[in-house]
Amino acid sequence: MVTILLLDDRHGFFEIFRTIASRAGDLPVVPAGTAADARARLAEGDADLVLARFGRDGTGGIRLLEEIRSSGSGIPVVMVADGADRNALDHAYLHGADLVLDGLPDSLEAWASFTGTLRALAGRWRREENLRQENGILEAVLNASPMAVSVIREHMIVWANHPFHTMLGYRDGELIGRDPVEFMSGEKEHRRIDTGLFGTRDEFGWGSIETQVKRRDGSLLSCHIQSRPVDPEDPSQGHIIVGRDMTEYHRIENLLRRSELRYQDLIDNAHSIILRLDPQGTVRFINRFGETFFGYTSDEIVGKPVLGTILPERSRTGRDLATMVREVMQKPEDFEVNVNENMKKSGERVWIAWTNKAIRDETGRLVEMLSIGNDITDRKLDVKEVSITIAPWKKAIIDGTDIQEPVFDAVYEIAAEISREGREGKPVGTTFVLGDTQNVLARSRQLILNPFEGHPREARMITSSGLRETIKELAQLDGAFVVSGDGVVWAGGRYITIDTSAAAVPKGLGTRHASVAGITQETRSVGIVVSQSGGRISLFKDGRVVKVITEAE
Repeated sequence: MVTILLLDDRHGFFEIFRTIASRAGDLPVVPAGTAADARARLAEGDADLVLARFGRDGTGGIRLLEEIRSSGSGIPVVMVADGADRNALDHAYLHGADLVLDGLPDSLEAWASFTGTLRALAGRWRREENLRQENGILEAVLNASPMAVSVIREHMIVWANHPFHTMLGYRDGELIGRDPVEFMSGEKEHRRIDTGLFGTRDEFGWGSIETQVKRRDGSLLSCHIQSRPVDPEDPSQGHIIVGRDMTEYHRIENLLRRSELRYQDLIDNAHSIILRLDPQGTVRFINRFGETFFGYTSDEIVGKPVLGTILPERSRTGRDLATMVREVMQKPEDFEVNVNENMKKSGERVWIAWTNKAIRDETGRLVEMLSIGNDITDRKLDVKEVSITIAPWKKAIIDGTDIQEPVFDAVYEIAAEISREGREGKPVGTTFVLGDTQNVLARSRQLILNPFEGHPREARMITSSGLRETIKELAQLDGAFVVSGDGVVWAGGRYITIDTSAAAVPKGLGTRHASVAGITQETRSVGIVVSQSGGRISLFKDGRVVKVITEAE
């Protein structure tokens, strides 16, 4: 339905148009006798399109048109001339009219075409308004993010968030239109950066390099930069650049290196486990606290593989820790914060939260891994305790998948909050797809710029309380959240590109539910869908609804 605000100070046009519109059935008309009346109606949000008559002098509807466009509103405005001359018609176009007619339609066919045009103009405006609002939400999220993000196209910065400007010492907007080469320390470094960012990419399309860039005051800033195409299929769309200030990190790293001997006693007596591992996972150093904690002497563990000593081959929850070690050494930046099960010399299993830092030489080759661990066993539930406390239906849903129980619980809790609260008092519908991440990503694509790309792994953990509000804010956007079985949020605003014809969806459920049924049928994933109407939560597995919750349990 398209509501039309009709400005006509003589009412004759209104009567004619209302008669025609009533036949269409979906074109309600709101009359306005003066420009002031029209402004009041627009302020109340009562219209999807403005239809205005203007006379020979062109002043009646033209004045309202000028006010609408000067306010920044993009609502469609259609002008109908009433004896106006050619100059008046041109004047209406110059002031931003979407369509100008030299008189009323003179046949039923012409009226049908005219009303169809009105519907098309209003529909386009609605879509543009929705897109503008979604982009506004996304831009607010990116500006609130601690990561510096920009978009570069044809050697020019075309967009940059607030942290990006701050990192380089500029005010918002001052970087737009600048060539990124201005911020590089020389031609040689320019070539090295290009090779790092565009010469080699990881499996998700990101190139990365650590370098120094010039700030506004001329000082050099150490930073880690990542880059990937906005659209891999269309290079002309430019590249997303994500930067992270490494100054403080390097300062601390250099202090540690220079002061290693001086602070050896401090390290030995620290109440944290401190390990140094070579790239093959062999222990090079363990502090005294670590020796005491694990029950090994330095001679017993230094020179031995971490796997089989303080790390079992497989955790009690089934996680392949041998594979994890290989992945850590291949892509250490993905495991800067990692929680896993460990093992004492006595065989006792413990949970350790590790903070890892890759130490590289001047060529970028990994030479050592520095790991600092803290015992969180008392904050982790025992496997037996989990099996007792978790509801039987939850355990049945995640059985046979790679989804960890705390991850499922965290996503379900967020879905339940969205179901109960909506967002800012309005109902919200959204979708989560958990587990089998690579296959899910291969069968979906981005509707919008992925708000989670480029962020550190620890900042994307669904179990983090700090991420909860961000997820609830982004739930207002179209598309699904993709969450790995170990809790990493890989994407938001994801469109599932899959044939849903074979999916078993109960009558009354829409395309959102059908697409989730389809993706869970073709992958070992689990889907959680919150309906916008009624807040019902539907859980999908193996292509079908396995549970429907009308009130969040």
